[in-house]
Amino acid sequence: MVKHKKTDKIQLIINNVVPLNNGDVALFYSLYTKLIDVGFEVKIATYYYKLAKELYPNIPFVEEIGQHKIFIKLPFLKPFVLPILFLFSKHYRAADVIIGTPGGYINSNYNIKNSLSIYKIARFFGKKSLIYSQSVGPLNKKDARFFKKLMDRSISYIFVRDQFSFDVLTDLDISKDKFKLTKDAAFLLDFKENKSSKLKKIAISVREWNFDRRNKTAYIKMMHAFIKECINSGFTIDFLSTCQGLKNYKDDSILAQEIYKDLDVASKKKVNVLSNYYVFDDFYKKLEEYEFVIGTRLHMCITSLTKNIPAFNISYEVKGKECYNYLGLSNYSIDYNEDPEKALTLFTNFINKTDEIREHLKIIMPKINEESKADFNYFVQKINQL
Repeated sequence: MVKHKKTDKIQLIINNVVPLNNGDVALFYSLYTKLIDVGFEVKIATYYYKLAKELYPNIPFVEEIGQHKIFIKLPFLKPFVLPILFLFSKHYRAADVIIGTPGGYINSNYNIKNSLSIYKIARFFGKKSLIYSQSVGPLNKKDARFFKKLMDRSISYIFVRDQFSFDVLTDLDISKDKFKLTKDAAFLLDFKENKSSKLKKIAISVREWNFDRRNKTAYIKMMHAFIKECINSGFTIDFLSTCQGLKNYKDDSILAQEIYKDLDVASKKKVNVLSNYYVFDDFYKKLEEYEFVIGTRLHMCITSLTKNIPAFNISYEVKGKECYNYLGLSNYSIDYNEDPEKALTLFTNFINKTDEIREHLKIIMPKINEESKADFNYFVQKINQL
């Protein structure tokens, strides 16, 4: 069992948090608030610490170890330096349990050794580690070996947020008592039964995806077709993303502007590229302006769905398709490079059925929310059993 300190509260640190992307904020903040509600003492280890504190002064952020620029330029150094950084971090030393933030960074498109080696170090210092609501895979052979060793030796438990990830862990022959299938952590956000905005305005979130041999030109062409269809249906359009408006970080409004500049003059009058940054509460409120959403960023879709706003998903990774499968919305999730004719047919069908989709959301979303809360309670049990 975890030893209690003088506070009589188990002290947790949620690590690997990047709170500049509103999708990531939806993930970690929904988990953070639930952990606080059940009595844990929680700190958030974040990259971009100074900016994070400026944007969200009431959240107990602490500096993530290994966030120096040298580790961005030379990421292979980080695993070797981590033990020293851990030793000199009062926040990590004080924590009883390390909680890996929800998200989708355990795949071979990213440097997983750079983000996951912390759990090996935590074990060395007698700390327990769990990971909440992650996507896992695809993993190349080297990453698969590394991750399996971590699960066998250093990570006590992991929640995976889709069937694909569950199958990856099963194929790796990881002990069945160390992982569980759950939903995306953003579904811990309570469902809000908002009515149609009736403003005849929609939002589009775009994202550049340079992995998996995806074709950016084909993606932009598809977006132009969607924009034309929306305008012909009487809608005006805002480009809006969970990820925009901050220097030195990903900004989807740059791609939005690229798409906008190639529109004809008449279409440009119906389209607006929003480039400002919104803190999460402002972003979440702004979604209520829209009749529906086209989301390449998955959490542009999920946050909209939690407000009863239909969202058409353009899936660049398996996580989008998997999420829409368990929501019963699989006909409204297409591939980043979907066949153009099929994509437009499915999108037109989506526009015609937005009222029907809202009725479906009123049924499915509270159900998913309750399942997510039940899984969270199970996760709390796992923490208390350490």
